[in-house]
Amino acid sequence: MTCEAGKKSVLCIGIGVLDITALPMPEPDKWKEKQRIGSISLQVGGDGANQCMHLASLGVQPVFCGVLGNDSGGATVRAALEGRGVNTSLIRMRSGENTGTALLLINEQGERRIFSVAGAHSRMRRADLPLKLPEDCAAVTVGSLFGLPLLEEDGLADFLKMAKDAGALVFADLDSGHVTAGTERIERLFPLIDYLMPSDYDLRNLTGIEDRLQAARSLKEKGVGEVIVKCGAAGCEILHGNEMEKIPAPQVSPVDTSGAGDCMVAAVIARILAGDSLTDACRYGCAAGSLNTLCPGASSAVITDADVRALLGK
Repeated sequence: MTCEAGKKSVLCIGIGVLDITALPMPEPDKWKEKQRIGSISLQVGGDGANQCMHLASLGVQPVFCGVLGNDSGGATVRAALEGRGVNTSLIRMRSGENTGTALLLINEQGERRIFSVAGAHSRMRRADLPLKLPEDCAAVTVGSLFGLPLLEEDGLADFLKMAKDAGALVFADLDSGHVTAGTERIERLFPLIDYLMPSDYDLRNLTGIEDRLQAARSLKEKGVGEVIVKCGAAGCEILHGNEMEKIPAPQVSPVDTSGAGDCMVAAVIARILAGDSLTDACRYGCAAGSLNTLCPGASSAVITDADVRALLGK
């Protein structure tokens, strides 16, 4: 699958939130009433916003389509996106609603525990999407399936059909915090998705099938184009007929694993649009995801093509 020649931008539909990241956190049984840790910082988070930030760093023009509260958190998220070169013209700032906020506690191994409150993004609807694709749009990525319930129920399928009719590729990820067993809720979207990129956990939770090959095949049989399973530090696996191709990730010592999957998705999109094979795009994506774990925050790392190629060349 390739995009039409000359198209360059990517429309990112999904969640944008304000992350409060604290690290390194001791295990809960060692918590005291007051204690020092290394850092506490405000970061941009949410699948859609994270993918936008990384696409911009990799030389692709992202357009973020999401809903934020018309509050200080929303202003912070929007300003951060604009500071990284993201087109924010399709952001909706909703008066009277709060921007989603998440508290991320990162342990000494870089593993995270996330506590969040619902925000304006959870009430995104078809009216919040544009009537047509942005200029030179090569792809649409839905960063947060299961995280946009009202949109998924009414309007997203029609929009994705319009995008495909216009020649854009469609990528999709899942919101791990809200994935429920059974594909019924989003099954009608599957034939419209060229590349579905669930995590291993999401794949099993969604399909109810423990075997990775059988679970991936079940999605393919329901109409999904390509199935790429994110496997954390192990890399990813791509469904090829009756087998899974394993793509290892470069091994690093992680500081914070938050957003690594979103970074990988963005990198895969960038390379698919550049004409790489799926295998090469996923190898590149795994390397980008590894680099993202070396910095605190889901999207604070500015990862360039040169950075990824340097890691792959080691």
